[in-house]
Amino acid sequence: MRLFRWTARGLPFFYIFLFFLLTAASSGWEWTPEAIEKYIGRKLRRNDTTLKVNEKNFGDEGFKVIVRSPLIGNVDTLVIYKCGVSDEGVKALAESEHAKHLTALYLENNFITDRGAEIIATSPAFSHLKVLNLYHNRITDRGAVALAESDVLSGLVELNLNYNQIRDEGALRLTASSQLKELRNLGLAYNPLGKNGQKAYHRFKIRQKIEELNRQGRLNELGESLLGETVVYVLLDTPYASDLKALDLHGNQLSDQAVLALARSPQLSGLVRLNLSHNNISDRGAIALAESKTLKNLKELNLNFNLIGDAGAKAIAHSSQLANLESLKLGQNRIGVEGAMALAESKTLTQLMHPIFGFY
Repeated sequence: MRLFRWTARGLPFFYIFLFFLLTAASSGWEWTPEAIEKYIGRKLRRNDTTLKVNEKNFGDEGFKVIVRSPLIGNVDTLVIYKCGVSDEGVKALAESEHAKHLTALYLENNFITDRGAEIIATSPAFSHLKVLNLYHNRITDRGAVALAESDVLSGLVELNLNYNQIRDEGALRLTASSQLKELRNLGLAYNPLGKNGQKAYHRFKIRQKIEELNRQGRLNELGESLLGETVVYVLLDTPYASDLKALDLHGNQLSDQAVLALARSPQLSGLVRLNLSHNNISDRGAIALAESKTLKNLKELNLNFNLIGDAGAKAIAHSSQLANLESLKLGQNRIGVEGAMALAESKTLTQLMHPIFGFY
């Protein structure tokens, strides 16, 4: 009973206190220009090159105070997360006399539209950007195209546009942009992309993986990334394929069509080792390899764990193009007695040093 009386008496004071808090918050009294200056001053005290502001309801007016403050003169990384910033705030940033050294700009979870993207794409203030993060805003194809065609953002390495409203046109323009020459990481996840947009985005990510492996001198390990059949077509569309001596594409669900592309590509004439194990290659793909005029320098060919039957085995057995093979692996396929006999009696595969059906 005593507890009930205390609660009953205390409830009005609690509601008064809650009302006071809500009223104060809605009036924005705590974020006066002076309060914002003090706040960013404290944030920059330890590191004056990075300013991170998370979930502060500054809005555009508060953001203007930040970008017009001389305190940000040395800032190169600006993070404004969920602060209610719109295109008006972006315009103020572009016009700032103090934000001239930005190399990384994060404006996640705000209210930026195509107009804001266009401002970023055309303003010289953003010409030093390496990283631009516009995650979860309101950007459509129009803004994406502006970014893709930007002369200002030519040094951009990373662009995050996840969770926007970009469709196929924007995706196609971004992934094929000749202006964004340094772009390595592009985020387009959770956008309403159609089939063509998804395909273009997938190819872009594969190409970036290929370029990464090439920079590391590990392009021959491409199969380890399990990028799927598209990897063949993207690889053959790069200048790197012609330098390959070894290529590992095991376990990438390659079909005969992909093998046909490999077999007919003049870029692969320098290949010495080719691993196509654990794929979906049938007689058609095996015959294409056997008839290839560009793979005649192969010394090692791994076709274990595929769907090759007697017709494919006989084509390989009679192939003069594969006469330089020293290692041929055909284990766990669909080769019967007829195909095995043809391989055993082959007059062209005379250089083989290992059993064809062994797992060595």
